[in-house]
Amino acid sequence: MSQSSSNPFTIQVQAPAAFFATFSLSSATGGANLPFTLGQAFRQGQVPAGKFVGSSLAGLQVTPKNYWPDGSLKFAILSGRATLAANTAQSYTLNAAGAAATSAALGTASLRATNLAAAVGAGSFGTASWSGADWDTPFLAWVSGPAMSSWIYRKPIGSDAHLVAWLEVRLYAGGAVEVLPWVENGYLKVAGPTNKSATYSFTLGGTQRFSAAIDLPHHCRTVLLQGTAHSHWLAADPGIAPSHDKAYLQASRLVPHYRATVPSTAPALSGLTSSYSPLQQGNYSNAMGQTGYHGAIGLIPEWEALYLTSSDARPYAAVIFNGYAAGRYGIHFRDETTQRPLRFSSYPNLVASGTSAVAGVGGSTKGQTTPAASGTAAPVWDTPHHPSVGYTAYLLTGRFYFMEEVQFSATLGYLKNPDNHRNYSAGLFLSNSGSNTTRGAAWSLRTLAQALCATPDDDTALRGEFSASLAANVEYYHSTYVAKPNNQFGFVVPYTNYTQGTGVQSEATWQQDFFTAAIGYAIDLRPPLAAAVLVKLNAFFAWKAQSVIGRLGGTTSGEYLYCDAAQYYMPVAPVERADFEGGTGPWYASWGDLYFAAQRTRNPGVAGPLRGGNFPDATGYWGNLQPAIAYAVQHGVPGAQTAYNRMISASNWNELAAGWNKSPVWGVQPRAD
Repeated sequence: MSQSSSNPFTIQVQAPAAFFATFSLSSATGGANLPFTLGQAFRQGQVPAGKFVGSSLAGLQVTPKNYWPDGSLKFAILSGRATLAANTAQSYTLNAAGAAATSAALGTASLRATNLAAAVGAGSFGTASWSGADWDTPFLAWVSGPAMSSWIYRKPIGSDAHLVAWLEVRLYAGGAVEVLPWVENGYLKVAGPTNKSATYSFTLGGTQRFSAAIDLPHHCRTVLLQGTAHSHWLAADPGIAPSHDKAYLQASRLVPHYRATVPSTAPALSGLTSSYSPLQQGNYSNAMGQTGYHGAIGLIPEWEALYLTSSDARPYAAVIFNGYAAGRYGIHFRDETTQRPLRFSSYPNLVASGTSAVAGVGGSTKGQTTPAASGTAAPVWDTPHHPSVGYTAYLLTGRFYFMEEVQFSATLGYLKNPDNHRNYSAGLFLSNSGSNTTRGAAWSLRTLAQALCATPDDDTALRGEFSASLAANVEYYHSTYVAKPNNQFGFVVPYTNYTQGTGVQSEATWQQDFFTAAIGYAIDLRPPLAAAVLVKLNAFFAWKAQSVIGRLGGTTSGEYLYCDAAQYYMPVAPVERADFEGGTGPWYASWGDLYFAAQRTRNPGVAGPLRGGNFPDATGYWGNLQPAIAYAVQHGVPGAQTAYNRMISASNWNELAAGWNKSPVWGVQPRAD
């Protein structure tokens, strides 16, 4: 009898790819194959060069916009379709084990096949309309893929020389169409800028979706929306609300790392804007430039910090609607020769006109200014108090509108400064320029770094301009404070003396802290600078960080006692006007001497609680210094960890820290990695 046998075999069960981040989607109505798009930041090295993002959601499209210096993915736009139950959040994972897309991208022929028609009206100024073959020639293609393609369109409204209608049109697989329309009144050098008052309307698919009387000031723009919708849809709005993996977003380093956990009962949440109307104030200040705390001020505004530190749904809407509302400021100087924000190298002597709705504009050595403006004025934009606008909204949504808002803010910082102070097209932001102030330079450098980060890699013209400007600032500050002897305290030259007539020069330490934080944050964004420039950037930051590390000193006579680190101002030199640029001072001999000058007593040699600086107000001067010392620790500056430990070991530290669970904007902490 023959014996039979079977060949042995092994069943291999492949484990699912390890995920590194999640995102969730919810819809008030629910449904099958609901279209969505969101932005997604990635940690450096998470998705290496040659690898692709995978997901637990089948068919997820990933459109890269930026890469880290090592070639790994930095930022991308995610699109797809999801089946959701009403009011039930569904979570999806992201991994680095995906495959390259093989399906053909949706093209303008597919958009045209939807029979889409759209029109923007502006009363007697005229109408800009699109239909049929108009869709074949977009201004630019923003996203291209099989799940979603997006195009930017623009047309002048009637024969007006300034008024332009813009659309971002998204076409999804399955035929859904989403449109974001806006109107802009802001060219760089076209004569006669003035307000454009009219009844503005938007019609989509033959149905009027928006109509309102708007008095649009010069160099402003407005999205044509009203209410709680984030955009217009040709058919039913799927009403999808995304939520990001907030811990991972902070770990990406594209936003600061916050220590807070904000409960849904926090009063700050109830004050957030929850809808949009054209040119609304939203959560911005009544008057940019007013003294005291305001939630718009910080590396990012408080409503964006609330999104990162709360599980509540309200901050997401506030980020979007405040991002749209930034159009109310007269900062939109679009170059009519390129139809993009201006390039510094093209306008080395051009300065904003004194009739602009911008505070503290400088002068031009060649007399070259933007054309004189008239008519209804926009709310004043003040560089020393200007918030980050559009940046976080772009990270969350991937919208072209928000990306350009960051660019407009950065180019306005250049345009308002005297041409010789900014070193013409180099784009320097000096801490002692009358058009900046120390904090003005800090926030301008923050905005410049954000613009460089947000500008897509393939936008080589503007990316190159922002990179060159940041490199020029690094070279200037390094050559002034590091390459030659200067003060040991990390103070850049102040724009004024807070104690004029007393025989000493005093500076607002919180403004120096803003500057330190802005540079530390810029390093986190890993700007695309030459290796030698990056070395200088880190060296300058190590020097600059001494201004906060030294104030968190110990109990010896040569140190500044940490208990008193948070002052409104303090002496920085023993003369009325020290030589900062030349580095010759004269300077105090030690932090101990500086402590004596500030406190009128020697370091008592005894540790104690934190005091002064409006303690324990989380938005006071103790709050203001947190981002500066956090980045000093994170970037490994010698002495930073010891200084930080002194502060957080104080007996009353928890009183201060508790406040960030109500108002988190200054509660930045070092990352563990």
